[in-house]
Amino acid sequence: MLIRDTAAQMGVHNGALMAGIAMSETNLAHCWSEATYACMGPTSPSCGGPIIAGSADGPCAAMQGGLGMFQFDAGTWADTLAAYGDAILTVSGNTAQAVSFVVDKVMLDIPGAASWQDAVDWMNRVPLVAGDPVTEQWSHLLACRYNGCCTASALCTERADGYRDHAIEAYRELGAAFWQTSDR
Repeated sequence: MLIRDTAAQMGVHNGALMAGIAMSETNLAHCWSEATYACMGPTSPSCGGPIIAGSADGPCAAMQGGLGMFQFDAGTWADTLAAYGDAILTVSGNTAQAVSFVVDKVMLDIPGAASWQDAVDWMNRVPLVAGDPVTEQWSHLLACRYNGCCTASALCTERADGYRDHAIEAYRELGAAFWQTSDR
C-alpha cells in the first residue's frame, strides 16, 4: 500500500511498476529483520533497527551495497546517504526516491518524455502485459538504468523479464481495484 500511495502522490498511478522493482531487488524487504540473508545496514526509523543492505558488493564489513527496499547504492553506505539523504532509510523515503530515479531515467531514454509530467504519463500508460512493446521497453529500461545491465545478453534479458514479471505479479496478486489511484 505504501508503494502504491507514495507513487500516486508523485503522479504515478501505475504503482505496480514500482512494486515490481522492489520485488526484484529485495522481495519487498526494507528491514534487515525481513531478509536476514543480507547485510545489516544503518539503523532505519521504519525498522526500529537495521535497514537491509545489499550483500552482492562484498563482505558486510565493507559497508557497501544497496540500501533499503529499492537498493540505492552510490558506493559505500556513507556515500549512498550523502547522495540520497537520510530519507532513504525510511520506507516512504526509499520509495519516493525510487519514483524520482525512475522518472528521471524515463525522461532520458523515452522519446517524447522530456518533462516530469510526460515521463509520468508514459509510465501510467505502460500495460502490464508480457510481450507488449511498451512493457518490454519499460523492463529493458529498468534492466539498463536501474540494474546496469544494458546489453541484449541472456543475463540482461533475464533481469528485464524479472522487473516485468514482478510488476505483473504484484498487479494480479492485489487486483485492479487495489492499484487504481487515478480517481482518488
